[in-house]
Amino acid sequence: SLHIISRPGYEMLINQAIEKAEYFADIINQHEDFELITEPELCLLTYRYVPKLVQATLKRVNEEQQAEINLLLGKLTEFIQKRQREDGRSFVSRTRIKVGRYNGEKMIVFRVVLANPLTSKGILPGILTEQCELAKESEDFLPDLLAMAKAG
Repeated sequence: SLHIISRPGYEMLINQAIEKAEYFADIINQHEDFELITEPELCLLTYRYVPKLVQATLKRVNEEQQAEINLLLGKLTEFIQKRQREDGRSFVSRTRIKVGRYNGEKMIVFRVVLANPLTSKGILPGILTEQCELAKESEDFLPDLLAMAKAG
Protein backbone atom coordinates (compact mmCIF):
# COMPACT_ATOMS: atom_id res chain seq x y z
CA SER A 1 0.00 0.00 0.00
CA LEU A 2 2.75 2.42 0.90
CA HIS A 3 4.42 1.75 -2.46
CA ILE A 4 1.19 2.32 -4.40
CA ILE A 5 -0.27 5.26 -2.44
CA SER A 6 3.07 6.72 -1.29
CA ARG A 7 3.83 8.85 1.72
CA PRO A 8 2.36 12.05 0.18
CA GLY A 9 -0.77 10.08 -0.73
CA TYR A 10 -1.24 8.90 2.85
CA GLU A 11 -0.53 12.40 4.12
CA MET A 12 -3.25 13.76 1.83
CA LEU A 13 -5.76 11.11 3.01
CA ILE A 14 -5.00 11.81 6.67
CA ASN A 15 -5.26 15.59 6.21
CA GLN A 16 -8.59 15.22 4.40
CA ALA A 17 -9.94 13.00 7.19
CA ILE A 18 -8.89 15.53 9.85
CA GLU A 19 -10.46 18.36 7.86
CA LYS A 20 -13.76 16.43 7.50
CA ALA A 21 -13.84 15.69 11.24
CA GLU A 22 -13.30 19.38 12.07
CA TYR A 23 -16.02 20.35 9.58
CA PHE A 24 -18.45 17.80 11.04
CA ALA A 25 -17.72 19.07 14.57
CA ASP A 26 -18.52 22.60 13.37
CA ILE A 27 -21.89 21.63 11.90
CA ILE A 28 -22.74 19.62 15.03
CA ASN A 29 -21.93 22.68 17.18
CA GLN A 30 -24.11 24.88 14.95
CA HIS A 31 -27.10 22.51 15.05
CA GLU A 32 -29.46 23.33 17.89
CA ASP A 33 -30.44 19.70 18.50
CA PHE A 34 -26.98 18.12 18.78
CA GLU A 35 -24.25 18.19 21.38
CA LEU A 36 -20.60 17.60 20.53
CA ILE A 37 -19.21 15.34 23.25
CA THR A 38 -15.56 15.10 22.23
CA GLU A 39 -13.64 17.40 19.94
CA PRO A 40 -12.10 15.66 16.93
CA GLU A 41 -8.97 13.64 17.59
CA LEU A 42 -7.50 13.13 14.17
CA CYS A 43 -10.59 11.83 12.34
CA LEU A 44 -12.64 10.60 15.31
CA LEU A 45 -15.31 12.46 17.32
CA THR A 46 -18.37 11.73 19.44
CA TYR A 47 -21.69 13.52 19.73
CA ARG A 48 -25.35 12.92 20.51
CA TYR A 49 -28.82 14.09 19.60
CA VAL A 50 -30.17 16.32 22.38
CA PRO A 51 -33.19 18.46 21.49
CA LYS A 52 -32.72 22.15 22.34
CA LEU A 53 -35.37 22.02 25.08
CA VAL A 54 -33.60 19.06 26.72
CA GLN A 55 -30.22 20.84 26.52
CA ALA A 56 -31.67 23.78 28.44
CA THR A 57 -33.14 21.44 31.05
CA LEU A 58 -29.83 19.61 31.53
CA LYS A 59 -28.21 22.91 32.50
CA ARG A 60 -30.65 23.69 35.29
CA VAL A 61 -31.49 20.35 36.95
CA ASN A 62 -29.66 18.54 39.75
CA GLU A 63 -27.23 15.63 39.18
CA GLU A 64 -29.87 12.96 39.81
CA GLN A 65 -32.24 14.45 37.26
CA GLN A 66 -29.34 14.92 34.83
CA ALA A 67 -28.47 11.23 35.17
CA GLU A 68 -32.08 10.25 34.47
CA ILE A 69 -32.21 12.43 31.36
CA ASN A 70 -28.81 11.16 30.16
CA LEU A 71 -29.97 7.55 30.57
CA LEU A 72 -32.99 8.27 28.38
CA LEU A 73 -30.79 10.12 25.87
CA GLY A 74 -28.60 7.01 25.70
CA LYS A 75 -31.61 4.86 24.88
CA LEU A 76 -32.64 7.34 22.19
CA THR A 77 -29.10 7.29 20.78
CA GLU A 78 -29.24 3.48 20.56
CA PHE A 79 -32.64 3.67 18.86
CA ILE A 80 -31.42 6.19 16.28
CA GLN A 81 -28.18 4.31 15.60
CA LYS A 82 -29.94 0.97 15.09
CA ARG A 83 -32.53 2.51 12.78
CA GLN A 84 -29.87 4.34 10.79
CA ARG A 85 -27.93 1.11 10.33
CA GLU A 86 -31.09 -0.77 9.30
CA ASP A 87 -32.10 1.92 6.80
CA GLY A 88 -28.68 1.62 5.15
CA ARG A 89 -28.41 5.18 3.81
CA SER A 90 -25.56 6.04 6.17
CA PHE A 91 -23.72 4.53 9.11
CA VAL A 92 -22.62 6.00 12.41
CA SER A 93 -21.48 3.74 15.22
CA ARG A 94 -22.04 4.26 18.93
CA THR A 95 -19.97 3.83 22.05
CA ARG A 96 -20.17 4.31 25.79
CA ILE A 97 -17.79 6.86 27.32
CA LYS A 98 -17.31 8.87 30.50
CA VAL A 99 -18.17 12.52 29.96
CA GLY A 100 -16.45 15.01 32.23
CA ARG A 101 -19.07 17.77 31.92
CA TYR A 102 -21.62 15.33 33.35
CA ASN A 103 -19.56 14.40 36.41
CA GLY A 104 -17.75 11.60 34.59
CA GLU A 105 -21.04 9.82 33.97
CA LYS A 106 -20.84 7.03 31.38
CA MET A 107 -23.18 7.62 28.49
CA ILE A 108 -23.99 6.26 25.07
CA VAL A 109 -22.99 8.57 22.20
CA PHE A 110 -22.55 8.47 18.46
CA ARG A 111 -18.98 7.73 17.38
CA VAL A 112 -17.77 8.82 13.95
CA VAL A 113 -14.51 7.97 12.22
CA LEU A 114 -14.15 10.03 9.05
CA ALA A 115 -11.32 8.10 7.44
CA ASN A 116 -13.15 6.90 4.33
CA PRO A 117 -11.90 9.00 1.37
CA LEU A 118 -15.30 8.53 -0.31
CA THR A 119 -17.08 10.41 2.49
CA SER A 120 -17.50 14.00 1.33
CA LYS A 121 -18.37 17.10 3.32
CA GLY A 122 -21.63 17.24 1.36
CA ILE A 123 -22.80 13.99 2.95
CA LEU A 124 -22.29 15.09 6.56
CA PRO A 125 -25.22 17.52 7.07
CA GLY A 126 -27.54 14.80 5.72
CA ILE A 127 -26.43 12.45 8.49
CA LEU A 128 -27.67 14.91 11.11
CA THR A 129 -30.90 15.47 9.20
CA GLU A 130 -31.45 11.71 9.01
CA GLN A 131 -30.78 11.33 12.75
CA CYS A 132 -33.31 14.08 13.55
CA GLU A 133 -35.93 12.33 11.43
CA LEU A 134 -35.22 8.97 13.07
CA ALA A 135 -35.46 10.50 16.56
CA LYS A 136 -39.00 11.64 15.74
CA GLU A 137 -39.91 8.00 15.00
CA SER A 138 -39.21 7.06 18.61
CA GLU A 139 -42.54 6.40 20.28
CA ASP A 140 -41.08 6.12 23.78
CA PHE A 141 -37.77 7.87 24.28
CA LEU A 142 -38.25 11.23 22.57
CA PRO A 143 -41.75 11.89 24.00
CA ASP A 144 -40.51 10.92 27.48
CA LEU A 145 -37.49 13.22 27.14
CA LEU A 146 -39.60 16.15 26.01
CA ALA A 147 -42.07 15.57 28.84
CA MET A 148 -39.21 15.50 31.37
CA ALA A 149 -37.80 18.70 29.90
CA LYS A 150 -41.14 20.49 30.11
CA ALA A 151 -41.66 19.31 33.70
CA GLY A 152 -38.07 20.17 34.75
